[in-house]
Amino acid sequence: MGTMIQTIILSLVAGWGGLWIATKFIPGVSFEGSWQTFLMVAGILGVILIVIRPVLSLLSFILKIIVLGAILFGVLWGLDIVFPELNILGLVPLAWTVLVVGIVSIVLSLFKRKTV
Repeated sequence: MGTMIQTIILSLVAGWGGLWIATKFIPGVSFEGSWQTFLMVAGILGVILIVIRPVLSLLSFILKIIVLGAILFGVLWGLDIVFPELNILGLVPLAWTVLVVGIVSIVLSLFKRKTV
């Protein structure tokens, strides 16, 4: 529960602080309302940051999977060409091999130690 409250507070502070800095230092950005309205606008921005962060994490994860798949595709195709001992006959078996190797790689990466 503590990290959730910390995330909420930091996102709200990021909205308030970021918007305040932008209005003070970026030409063309200003706020003409009351400080209460400013806090409300910046608070809404902070809430949006809270919602967007998990969506960006998901998109980042999906992008990583796609890039990993593309790299594995090329590597396995190259290994199939360079080593006559490895036989991958066609794109469908190659795609399945990429999927299996990718899944095994992802599962094993979950066992890595997290460093501080």
